[in-house]
Amino acid sequence: MIKDMTIGNPTKTIFYFAMPMLLGNLFQQFYVMVDAMIVGKFVGVNALAAVGATNAINFFFLSLVIGLMTGVSVVVAQYFGFQDFKRLKRVLATASIMIVSVSLALTVIGILFAKPLLLLLGTPTEIVNDSLLFVTILFIGILPTGVYNGVAAILRAFGNSITPLYFLIISSLLNIALSFLFVVGFNMGVAGAAWATVCSQLVSAILCIIYSYRKIPYMRLKKNDIHFDRTIFKEIFRIAFPSALQGSFISIGNMAIQGLINSFGATVVAAYTAASRIDSLTYQPGIAFGAASSMFAGQNIGAGKIDRVKQGFWSGIKVVTIVSLGITVLVQLFAHQFLTLFLDSSATEALSIGTGYLKIVSLFYVVVGILFVVRETLRGTGDALVPLWMGIFELLARLAIGFILSQFLGYMGLWWATPAAWVSATMLGLWRYKSGRWMRKAVIKKEL
Repeated sequence: MIKDMTIGNPTKTIFYFAMPMLLGNLFQQFYVMVDAMIVGKFVGVNALAAVGATNAINFFFLSLVIGLMTGVSVVVAQYFGFQDFKRLKRVLATASIMIVSVSLALTVIGILFAKPLLLLLGTPTEIVNDSLLFVTILFIGILPTGVYNGVAAILRAFGNSITPLYFLIISSLLNIALSFLFVVGFNMGVAGAAWATVCSQLVSAILCIIYSYRKIPYMRLKKNDIHFDRTIFKEIFRIAFPSALQGSFISIGNMAIQGLINSFGATVVAAYTAASRIDSLTYQPGIAFGAASSMFAGQNIGAGKIDRVKQGFWSGIKVVTIVSLGITVLVQLFAHQFLTLFLDSSATEALSIGTGYLKIVSLFYVVVGILFVVRETLRGTGDALVPLWMGIFELLARLAIGFILSQFLGYMGLWWATPAAWVSATMLGLWRYKSGRWMRKAVIKKEL
């Protein structure tokens, strides 16, 4: 199903486009949470800490993949809005070659540098071997992850956010079933959770490819269509490279913070791991509405409808603010209960530490929701450098404040670093939007 986002009510268009992505993201986070629950309950606290200690490294490599997909989706959305369908096939062919090449390269790099990165982060000795095993297996699955995310990003650029949801639900349910089978049934420990993720991602990638070839004419590439177009590559790279850098800067900040957290011992690592699983769910509305705003902005700026881009911007902020306030209330009331999904009730110290983290960070969920909408709207218009600077601001604020406050408040100081980073990045994005300079950054745009 292809959706033209250049017509219709902006708020309804963004809302209905975002909801399948939100559900898909929640399912994705759900199986990540179930993995953590299975590992924490059936293997132990140290195993959960081992999985959590790899989060920053995983995010770093995944951010590079997602950055590439963001560049692809923005360019596809703008050409679709412009209705240049012949050149659109060249975009898709070039993007396909990029996705496979980058995914294979990241697989090799990840496997080679996994252990040095874990040691650099100061991963506690008692969990370093399990962490290395877990992250190495996940790196083996970068290619299917890249393929699924690439095809899903292209489908969303066409206004189709429902089909990727179906495949993600199938993948999530399969991941949960395989996690129980491998970890509980076969007693494979953290390796079982990692292999379950890789297998389920492979299935979702295959399903996406089959659907796209059969149902989307633009994506039905034949042998003579597959060639690398350098001009299109430059267009994609102009959007993708800053996006990948922005994600990697955030992940570098995460790794640095993870290193500081690791210095407080396995109990704090386990508490942070469990709390961050809750956090990852609360970010999903911002991610979904941000992505919807990006595709909305991409199609409409490609069609030359600047006023409609502005309407979509404020519609996205309005909806994400309402949703984020509701989530804040839930987490403030039930933080402890949520954490018991991952930690045994006997782990009182870890539960107390994790609750403190959630009580602080949840006060700023509205800010992070707005951050996603602002950043992705700018990116969707082709204004790729400012989101990168937003990532740099986020990195510097998180590192500086986290390091300083941890000297006086211990790990509690690290909890305050995250919302401070969100505020600084959001202010920069709002300033850029208000300046109006993003209007001149489109890859392609119809003249009014």
